[in-house]
Amino acid sequence: MSHVYISSLSEPFGKALGEFFTKAGYDVTDTLCDGLEYFIDVTDFHPEGDDTVLGEGLSESVMAEAFLENVRKPLERLSKVLPSMTGKKRICFISSSSASVGTSPAVSGYACNMSKAALHQALMIMKNRYYEEGWTFRLFDPESGSYPVEKAAGAAYVYFTRTRFIDNTPNKSREDEQFLRLRNAHGEEIPW
Repeated sequence: MSHVYISSLSEPFGKALGEFFTKAGYDVTDTLCDGLEYFIDVTDFHPEGDDTVLGEGLSESVMAEAFLENVRKPLERLSKVLPSMTGKKRICFISSSSASVGTSPAVSGYACNMSKAALHQALMIMKNRYYEEGWTFRLFDPESGSYPVEKAAGAAYVYFTRTRFIDNTPNKSREDEQFLRLRNAHGEEIPW
């Protein structure tokens, strides 16, 4: 049986995503363990006080809290299981189009958005290191597709479990494995 780690099975998106994996015969857990094929982090932490914009005041503590919860803790969890992951070796994170450096629609929420942008960069560096060894890195935005949680989780499941595109398509017209991509529930790529 294949093992899947989802960081929070109590949150609506994590729970819905876990149900798709369970129906497909996966063992789903929110406890770190050896032998995982999928590491999926669904952290989407928005600290209290993260509703201001530049000019209204920046809070060092709000920024630090967002970075701790959205970047540091998830990457620490990943680093604990990375050496013992097997099989598909999929690293998947939930993110947001609001964290896009070039196309963000956000007008506030600087701490959460900046922390997710930092996460994207950290994952890109990891992808550069592990790509040649067959690891897969995927980012998914459940919000920008305007779908209910269950439909967004279903789209994430399809994207996360999809066969490695670059290995099975000779034209490689969409290189989701070679380059880190952020996709939404419509399958659209969001520049990050």
